[in-house]
Amino acid sequence: MQRDSAFRARAQRRASDAAAVAAGSDRPDDGLANDSGLASAAGTAGSATAGGNGQPPTGMDASAPAADDGDVVTGGDGGGNGGGRRGKRGRLSRIGLVVTAAGIGLALLFLPMISAVGLFAKASADHYLSLPAELVTPPLPQISTILAADGSVIATLRGQENRTVVDGKAIPTVMRQAIVSIEDARFYTHGGVDVKGVVRAALRNSAAGDVQQGASTLAQQYVKNVLLQNARTKQQREDAAGTSLQRKLQEARYAVALENSLTKDEILERYLNIAYFGNGNYGVGTAAQNYFHVRITDLTLPQAALLAGLVQSPSLYDPVNHPDAARVRRDVVLDRMAELGYIDSATADAAKATPVTVVRAAAAAAQDSCETSTAPFFCDFVRTQLLADPALGATEAERARRVHEGGLVIRTTLQPKIQSAVQDTVNAVIAPSNPVSATEVVIEPGTGNVLAMAVNRAFGSNAAANQTKEPLPTTAVFQPGSTFKTFALAAALEAGYGLNTQFYSPACYVSKRFPRGDPRGGGDCPTGFANAEPEESGIYDMSKATWDSVNTYYIQLAEKISVPAIVSMATRLGIPASYLKEVSPAKGEIAIGSERVTPLDMADAYATLAAHGVHCDPRYVLSATDSSQQNVDIAPAPSCQRAVSAGVADTVTSVLTGVITQGTGYPNAAAIGRPAAGKTGTTDNYSAAWFVGYTPQIAASVAVGNPKGAQGNPLKGVVADGRTWPRVFGGDLPAIIWGRSLRQALTGVPAMPMSKADPTVAQGTKGGLLSTPPPQPAPAPTTAGPLPGVTIAQPGATTPSLGAILPTAPPATAARSR
Repeated sequence: MQRDSAFRARAQRRASDAAAVAAGSDRPDDGLANDSGLASAAGTAGSATAGGNGQPPTGMDASAPAADDGDVVTGGDGGGNGGGRRGKRGRLSRIGLVVTAAGIGLALLFLPMISAVGLFAKASADHYLSLPAELVTPPLPQISTILAADGSVIATLRGQENRTVVDGKAIPTVMRQAIVSIEDARFYTHGGVDVKGVVRAALRNSAAGDVQQGASTLAQQYVKNVLLQNARTKQQREDAAGTSLQRKLQEARYAVALENSLTKDEILERYLNIAYFGNGNYGVGTAAQNYFHVRITDLTLPQAALLAGLVQSPSLYDPVNHPDAARVRRDVVLDRMAELGYIDSATADAAKATPVTVVRAAAAAAQDSCETSTAPFFCDFVRTQLLADPALGATEAERARRVHEGGLVIRTTLQPKIQSAVQDTVNAVIAPSNPVSATEVVIEPGTGNVLAMAVNRAFGSNAAANQTKEPLPTTAVFQPGSTFKTFALAAALEAGYGLNTQFYSPACYVSKRFPRGDPRGGGDCPTGFANAEPEESGIYDMSKATWDSVNTYYIQLAEKISVPAIVSMATRLGIPASYLKEVSPAKGEIAIGSERVTPLDMADAYATLAAHGVHCDPRYVLSATDSSQQNVDIAPAPSCQRAVSAGVADTVTSVLTGVITQGTGYPNAAAIGRPAAGKTGTTDNYSAAWFVGYTPQIAASVAVGNPKGAQGNPLKGVVADGRTWPRVFGGDLPAIIWGRSLRQALTGVPAMPMSKADPTVAQGTKGGLLSTPPPQPAPAPTTAGPLPGVTIAQPGATTPSLGAILPTAPPATAARSR
């Protein structure tokens, strides 16, 4: 704002006003810094004054009566910007006036408690001049905003103060008129301290025998709020909120300094942004939005008057819980505006006829806005990441203050279209009231951008309403089952085992390398590894064993390549090593998904395969700025590195396409309606079920289970998607959710072909029939079908062709396996 010459040439009267620094005592209501000026307390005596700090802004009549005794306020800069700085020479020439007026003003105000007025006045004046004048004003605490990739608001993060700072130019004239009328009628003519208000308050206090009335100006109220804002200890807060002479002296000293460095409009803007308006609303912009659901620029006269009336006592005049009291207070403001000439009587009467209508502000001012977010679990994920980021502070407390009060604007990777598709689908297939949860996470291959994150739950603390705040997308709640076979497949291909690698895979396989000495409840295979169904056995090659998800095949494959090789592949593709650090070399069940993982990490690992073997760390933020519009270094570029060769990754992809077209994922995953690859997973006793898959543009994981205890709450008799499921496999509800959600998410996105197998990797250097059936009656002859779209080179002379070595085997059953 411009400061013109009229402001810089303030009259000498301003110095004496400034020196009456002890003006005002504090209302005890709410413990808040909202001192009412004398003009608002009981209809103050005005003063005929010239040469003020500045004329009211456009629409505020400088000739309007400043008080109820008919005196007139005149003068000002005529431009509405409140003026500029006073010269050093002028201040020095008025030091004597400052000293004298300071002592007299304080003595009068505290007359009931001070007997030696003369000595007190001199001491106060001397002390006043020794006080610091520069007020430290750090940025106001204000909410941080989480945006989607397209700039739409996902949620806001707020601490104890729910504040959105607004620009002074956006504050309408009617709001400024209302607050000046009721809080500081001589705001545009005094120099930070209202001498007439001090005198009148002193007389009333003297008659009462104690300090009953204050005379704090808007500048003084702003100073007190800043001091409270800066307080970090209990003692500092008590000092800032106190009514001691020392505090009043310091408060007024700062107020005078502000008047010499800021325009009136700047002071008013700062005050309206720091003031408390009740119901958790700090700042007039936040109050306008939460009470009326309007932008600050759209405030009406009755709304502005109601807000102006709140600052004196936000709880007493609370329009949500005490609408009648709020209406009475609003009408007082309207009458005061009419008395001062800002509006006429007819306008005031019309505004008073308007009913008090506000939004029930509790939800709007709730501290955890993730609860009302369109992507609540993603909101919670982002918040958790921010609170752990050392770039936002060295300590937990510093980071929390920066995140919740730093006015950050965080543009994230979330795509609203994809989020909506995923959230709608998980809710539609498994209702939010169902004890079974469905979680889906979507990641972009090649960047690691988290595109969506959804759970069929309301994010909240009401467990009786089936709400949860458990971060299911990022918590290792469920075992992944056979979705982990993909990592064993990739490790085997990398080790040189070709797709023609076959094992006789019985319904029960007892491994000497991976002994299981603890029988798990008896059954047909108490000390071994079993397939999903007893009749599921035969000779399988790598592709067919993956399509049908044959456990005993993959246990034998793990014997060949080793458990550490599977663990290494999983961690390179994206599974955190911390989840697998306890896996011993003898734990062969890792090949079929024995260790708990998160949906986020499974989506990330499969995205690596979609990106031809390049892994990118999951990424949630694209850019971030602080309240000063400065960049915040929490948005690094995609961090990607090659995890496995493109040949291995693409060959894995070629195999996983068959899971969807002819394996355990068919037909439900095929509902995606375009080329895709994926893998089903079902854990022991149907405790959880998964589907993880991808297209070239998108990767997603779906986990279904009961988070209250997967082992004790098997997926049996589940009512979902319009029917009852006796038992749930990965190819059932998870594949349904995956196929439907991604079909909707990819609407309008061109379909792309999936990668073909690398001929060299597919052939391998090892393979053939590596185990044979026992010498019992041989099964009926059959051959594994060709890989869709893949040509496998014939092995060398030392390895016969598939047709020559495959013994007879029964046809694979339709049952989906783990």
